[in-house]
Amino acid sequence: MKKPIKFCKNPDCGDEIIEYKSSKREYCGDYCRNHHGHKRRMEYNLEFSNFKSGMTKNYKVLKFLRDAGILSEKLERLTKMGFDPKYLPQKNIDNEFSPNIAYYIIKDIIFGLDPKTNTVIFYSPKN
Repeated sequence: MKKPIKFCKNPDCGDEIIEYKSSKREYCGDYCRNHHGHKRRMEYNLEFSNFKSGMTKNYKVLKFLRDAGILSEKLERLTKMGFDPKYLPQKNIDNEFSPNIAYYIIKDIIFGLDPKTNTVIFYSPKN
C-alpha cells in the first residue's frame, strides 16, 4: 500500500514529506518543528514583548536624564528622545512624593507625570 504524500506543517517550508515511519509526522525535521513553535510563541507573546521593549526604551531615556542631573522635563521633549507614555508600569499614589501626582517606578528610577504642566518629574528615594 502506498503512503500518502504529506506536507510540512511549517508555513515557511511546506516541503513534501515522502518517507516517514509514522502517519502522525507533521514536520519534515526538527528545524521546522522548532522554528514553527518559536514563531507561534512569538506571535502569542507579541504584546508582552512589545511592552517589555517599550519599558526598556523608557528606562534608557529616563536614566540618561537622571544621570545628567535633570529633575524635570517636558513630556514632548522626552517623546522626541524615544520615551513612550503607553509603556509605563503600574501607577502608585503616595502622599510622601506628591499628593496630586501619581508616580511610577522603573527599576531604580522613580518619576511622576504631572498632567497639568505635562512634565515628567524625577524623585529621589529617601534613605
